[in-house]
Amino acid sequence: MPGRSDEALAAGLAAGLEDAFEAVYDRFAGRLFAAAWGLLGSHAEAEDAVQEVFLNLVRSRTAMAKVDDLQAYLFASLRHAAARRWNRRRREPASADPAIAEASAPPPETSDERPARLERALRSLPPRQREVVALKIDGGLTFRQIAAVLGTSINTAASRYRHALEKLRQRLEEERT
Repeated sequence: MPGRSDEALAAGLAAGLEDAFEAVYDRFAGRLFAAAWGLLGSHAEAEDAVQEVFLNLVRSRTAMAKVDDLQAYLFASLRHAAARRWNRRRREPASADPAIAEASAPPPETSDERPARLERALRSLPPRQREVVALKIDGGLTFRQIAAVLGTSINTAASRYRHALEKLRQRLEEERT
């Protein structure tokens, strides 16, 4: 099913076609992981969140027939999975889970994901702004799709993004001096 439209993939998912699941994974898994990493700051947590998205996709495949925007649906599912992980992380003591320690530790300078300065600046953003940045930059979503994922207006999504970029510029300039 490579090259098929999102609508055709959603119909294939609803029908339980294995090649539709494979095509959706091939098309979206990398961007979902990048957005999850941006939201959670942990490689292990990001992998788990993406896995949860695809497990839920299999479990609720019949609902896919009603999905208008597959990409927005997947990223909304990721947002919910990330929120559950984030809430669980906040409730558990830091020593209970190594992934929590990984997420709270500053990223290593040698990280292939992002330079440490940028990662610190991103972590300093308010959660709603960090979420929009992750969905826009890492997920590659349009503001219309981000608005659908967040359940807000396009203007609000764009405004949060603009404010986040302003804060990132300011924080990176502060670190430079």
